[in-house]
Amino acid sequence: MEQDEAFRRVWQTLRSLKRLADGRHDTPDWRSHQGMYAVCVIRVPAAALQPSLDALWRVLSGLPFVRIHPDHFLHIPLQELGFVCDEPRRRDEISLARLDEFVAAAAAALAEQSAFKVRLGGVNSFQDAAFLDIHDGGLSARVHQRLRDLAAVPTVPRFAYLPHVTVAHYSADVPVGNLPALLSTWRDHTFGTFIAKEIEVVTLRLDEAYPPLKTVAAFPLTS
Repeated sequence: MEQDEAFRRVWQTLRSLKRLADGRHDTPDWRSHQGMYAVCVIRVPAAALQPSLDALWRVLSGLPFVRIHPDHFLHIPLQELGFVCDEPRRRDEISLARLDEFVAAAAAALAEQSAFKVRLGGVNSFQDAAFLDIHDGGLSARVHQRLRDLAAVPTVPRFAYLPHVTVAHYSADVPVGNLPALLSTWRDHTFGTFIAKEIEVVTLRLDEAYPPLKTVAAFPLTS
């Protein structure tokens, strides 16, 4: 119920916004790092969201300030770990040794976690990105808290964790215009469901906008 209320507040905030923000993750600072970025995720099968997702993308792709996420990049972020480097100096950096320690600890912590059903939709939007609400009985949030407690270099997010699947980022600071009206068509729409059977630690290349999510470790969930 708290999660659903949080989604409602996000939607109400969008309707009161005057401007959108550039939400692209691959900023000059992002690209200035060496190596990879590590994060814990649940992959989302794009096929489970069809045909609704394609219909949404056809509308969003007509907006010049929208950058669509490709199918292979759809995921529920659970815990960011940081830029993998030899000598971490910032809170958003992690050494390979510490990443290995996290993987070992996460394997033990998730050993008894059961697979769970995830329902995706309706459409929602932060100021900088369009996303799908997650309805999973609060289990993604519980897993997030477990992983956050284990994180070798825990991040301090600006906002409380809210599980979601980003489907597009906004690429400019522009007036919000009729975006809420466009998205409202899908506000109460269920895009699909799937069973979360596995949690992964993945790394992303820093020289591509939407690189493949490379698996570092996978933790199967019990049936």
